[in-house]
Amino acid sequence: AEQHPDADKLRVCQVNTGSESVQIVCGAPNARAGLKAPLATVGAVLPGDFKIKPAKLRGVESQGMLCAEQELGLSDASDGLMELAEDAPVGTDIRNYLQLDDKVIEIGLTPNRADCLGIAGIAREVGLLNDLSVKPPAYEKVATSIEDTFPVRLEAADRCPRYVGRVIRGVDVSRPSPLWLQEKLRRCGIRSIDAVVDVTNYLLLELGQPMHAFDYDKLQDGIVVRTSAAGESLELLDGQTVELKADTLVITDGSGPVAMAGIMGGQPTAVSDATSNIFLEAAFFTPDLLAGKARSYGLHTDSSHRFERGVDFKLQREAMERASQLLLDIVGGEAGPIIEEVVEEQLPARPDVSLRAARIEKLLGFSLENSEVERILSGLGLGVTATDEGWSCAVPSWRFDIAIEADLLEEL
Repeated sequence: AEQHPDADKLRVCQVNTGSESVQIVCGAPNARAGLKAPLATVGAVLPGDFKIKPAKLRGVESQGMLCAEQELGLSDASDGLMELAEDAPVGTDIRNYLQLDDKVIEIGLTPNRADCLGIAGIAREVGLLNDLSVKPPAYEKVATSIEDTFPVRLEAADRCPRYVGRVIRGVDVSRPSPLWLQEKLRRCGIRSIDAVVDVTNYLLLELGQPMHAFDYDKLQDGIVVRTSAAGESLELLDGQTVELKADTLVITDGSGPVAMAGIMGGQPTAVSDATSNIFLEAAFFTPDLLAGKARSYGLHTDSSHRFERGVDFKLQREAMERASQLLLDIVGGEAGPIIEEVVEEQLPARPDVSLRAARIEKLLGFSLENSEVERILSGLGLGVTATDEGWSCAVPSWRFDIAIEADLLEEL
């Protein structure tokens, strides 16, 4: 890659197509020797019916175009060429390399079905609808190799009755996320940022559990989950500084607020290129007491969208183990033991719900065999026990919308 003789912002690149070397004039700021990037050769047609032809740019011939994500229709915005992994095979069709012959299904959800805001919840429904067994994500508990912990205190247990954390030391944030992870995120509308943030976003999509990673070395004294006092402020990850209203649930350390609970983390304790140690958190926030808080600040995030509707309150340890495994595989490091603070009596109550067999045909207008009723309800994760009149159903921790008999009839 050499500077164009007559244009400051253009570079003249000699590009290996796998079968020959071609000259490409490129204006991307990251066009450099050694880079692997998608190449549209002469004759290619890009999204928008944009045909690639031989061209002269400021007097220098160009036989094709090096591409950014946006030009390939893979992103709404790009700040340079799409950078592929060092082991990307030169000359391979990008469609095959990225496995782009795929189906993306966009699902519309009613607000009561927060359990389907993760792939695991959708799989449960699809498996039941098609009478297929559902395979949960496979993961193993991470072996702890250090003893580091970080104290956690819940001062607002009615709003945050469970908080799980873990210290992971010696991570290498310069290691990029693997292609499969970047592509799964991209197809769900989330841009890859760095491996640590990508893993937390992946858990948000896979299990429906929002998570956050702090730079451990930027935290002081310990985590306290409490409500904010008037006059406190926080610089958020998106760069804006918010004046916190009294009674906003915040995650704090010895210096003050470090995150708006269930909404967004703070910039001063964010993971950066220089981070080598992280503190990973997964929590449960009471939906009714969090609802509307993000909106009152003019915010709406993937995390607040889920927490306001209800996240499985038994999921946090599982999500922590799954995220830890992925992080150790991708960025390395050593994990400490899981820290868990929980106030059991503040977790959501789940009374059993009765279903009378006689009500099914009366209210739905069709009859169902007892075995079919039990297949459906147990397939949804309910604990089903036969009674004289029908069934008694134990409601799983991920369903916030089942409280009365009509809710079970709706499921049938």
